[in-house]
Amino acid sequence: MNCKIDIKGIAPGEHRYDFHIDRSLFEVYENDTVSEADIEASALLVKGAGCFRLTLEITGTVTVACDRCLADLDIPVEVEQSFVVRFPGGAEEDEDVAEDEIMMGQDASELDLSQVIYDYVCTSLPIRKVHEDGKCDPEMMEKMKDILK
Repeated sequence: MNCKIDIKGIAPGEHRYDFHIDRSLFEVYENDTVSEADIEASALLVKGAGCFRLTLEITGTVTVACDRCLADLDIPVEVEQSFVVRFPGGAEEDEDVAEDEIMMGQDASELDLSQVIYDYVCTSLPIRKVHEDGKCDPEMMEKMKDILK
């Protein structure tokens, strides 16, 4: 999964990057919770003096197993997060930055957003992943009734 932005020699101003995220990102991180993914990630990178401002928008769906009936469950994902990407020794534009920061090595030539996107998708998922009432697999629900008697 390639979610990399070449930042070496990038011109000042705004730059937009779009990434399609599928199941392969979750396989890289050996995540067995997400079985399918159809996610669009959009990064708006604004180059300033000594740092970049990055706004990341992530939307789409992931498929997981329902905690109740084990059938596939599609969960919508919607995340928007801002970051400041800094380099050691760079000019400090804003000392009181409220956004999260990503520190890059002085010699870094690319910004890899794979881990960031993965983390935000995973933390956006609910703790309890279940279908709405009445939407679970009826056959599995009957089996559970028999087991729980």
